[in-house]
Amino acid sequence: MSTPAHVRQSRILRNVMVPMRDGVKLATTVFLPPADEPCPAALVRTAYNRAWGSDCGFNAKGIAFVVQDVRGRYGSEGEYYPFDAEEADGLDTLDWLLAQPWCNGKVGMFGDSYLAGTQFAVARPASKAGKLVALNPRFMTADPWLQGYYCGGAFSLALTFTWLCLEVGSRTSESSLLPLYDVPKLLRHLPLESMDEAFGDRVQSYRDYTAHDSRDAFWQNLCWRDALPEVDVPVLLTAGWYDYYPAETFRDFHALHAGKTKAGRSGSHRLIMGPWPHGISGGTRLGHLDFGPEALRENGSTNRWLECLLKGGKPSDFQAKPIRIFVMGANVWRDEEEWPLARTRYTPYYIHSGGKANSLLGDGSLSPAAPGDEPADHFTYDPADPVPTLGGNHSVGPYNPGLYEICLPGPYDQRPVERRDDVLVFTTEVLADDLEVTGPVTVKLFAATSAPDTDFVARLSDVHPDGRAINITEGVIRARYRALDWAKPTLVEPGRVHEYTIELQPTSNVFLKGHRLRLDITSSNFPLWDRNLNTGEHPAKGTRMQKAEQTILHDRKHASCVILPVIPASKAKAAPARRLSSGRPKR
Repeated sequence: MSTPAHVRQSRILRNVMVPMRDGVKLATTVFLPPADEPCPAALVRTAYNRAWGSDCGFNAKGIAFVVQDVRGRYGSEGEYYPFDAEEADGLDTLDWLLAQPWCNGKVGMFGDSYLAGTQFAVARPASKAGKLVALNPRFMTADPWLQGYYCGGAFSLALTFTWLCLEVGSRTSESSLLPLYDVPKLLRHLPLESMDEAFGDRVQSYRDYTAHDSRDAFWQNLCWRDALPEVDVPVLLTAGWYDYYPAETFRDFHALHAGKTKAGRSGSHRLIMGPWPHGISGGTRLGHLDFGPEALRENGSTNRWLECLLKGGKPSDFQAKPIRIFVMGANVWRDEEEWPLARTRYTPYYIHSGGKANSLLGDGSLSPAAPGDEPADHFTYDPADPVPTLGGNHSVGPYNPGLYEICLPGPYDQRPVERRDDVLVFTTEVLADDLEVTGPVTVKLFAATSAPDTDFVARLSDVHPDGRAINITEGVIRARYRALDWAKPTLVEPGRVHEYTIELQPTSNVFLKGHRLRLDITSSNFPLWDRNLNTGEHPAKGTRMQKAEQTILHDRKHASCVILPVIPASKAKAAPARRLSSGRPKR
């Protein structure tokens, strides 16, 4: 494939060592447009190697592309600790960039995951100092504890362990080594805090992340959300329904608009939520679904956004309404004014059974009818035999070889795990009409456990006419956080009934006529989340496991349900997601 002419004509400045305030120098590559005149710049600061080998299409639009290794990574000097130096180094890099003769004073930033974190770190001070024109943080949150490195109080084992110990645990990534290990055995190592020793090194960041299992000062110092109301440049937030961060992205969006800055008052911020995992898929297929050609429409949104803002355009020129979502099932993009949608009808769907909802062969059902006098359901959760992860809303990807194959993101047929007796299955009757569910999804669960601590996991699926149960969204609550006070965990009194609130990821899906809705309740999703050992010990230090006898109540006094954000029917025509012959997501 030939290289485009504008790329061949670009001026590339390699191995530029940009000085920081403490004398450390950061390795930077600059792609300059062919024209020898001052131009705007798009900046990326990455922990994953600046050697992109491309100008990302910016030079053709007269925009310089600047990519830099963060402190202590790849070609940059200094010592690395996640996010520790990103504010100071980011501000120093912007000062350097704005002083370059080829820069016209207009700078925007973009990037996924950690690269989004480097933007959140400088968003307030840089925008208040006039050093930025626009931001595009993608697939990351400004507060990564609640649904990020932890989720509902459970440790995000698969994501956090491999990222800290192999991806950023040394100057260059060693993730390619993971397939050389017995990964399933490795993930079962106890205690959790010493899993890093499997690779021969003690990784301080991993030890810190596991030691701080509540949202204490350690995590509050890593939260940038409180600064978002003071960000005074337009921000485009990009996220995916099947990533870890859709709920937190909407919270970031609300925080941006909560301030009294010009950008907040004018409604300059934008949000795009697509049918994606941790990154724009690049194709129409994910897991067991094909979302059709419409799914590709927003793949170039970053370049459109930065070109618009860096060339003097307004956010409304890029996208008229503040929010653009992909409605799965119907497989169309739709613009909205607010989130949640003002027309939402929050509708409880209650779980029912004769006391034997265990597995697909059980008698569980789901309906808008409130429960009467019904017997409770029971199952045994054994941390030595956890329910395996099968698809889902998370950030593991092909960049995690050896782990990706056992922790695939996205929509997958859940029937293999629904055959287990430790999974309670509740399914509606066949739908007579399309049912759109768009917004936050919450499960209210009345449950008792024999253990001082345990987990409860909920998953909502779309059951197709051929029987496939395609997961839409999921969530977990660690029992010690049942009060939703993330800084003050409290163990459970065994046998006592508590009401648990499980926040599933928000979603937008049309359950088509002829389909059914299904809610699964269980106590594990491994290795996505660490196993609760049911002993009440500190999660990072425990080595002893015990079984937990779980009781799920659904009667007049204990109306366990999933609360669905139902959207009244519109005239939009649905285009069903196509079935794939292969279950592997294609990027």
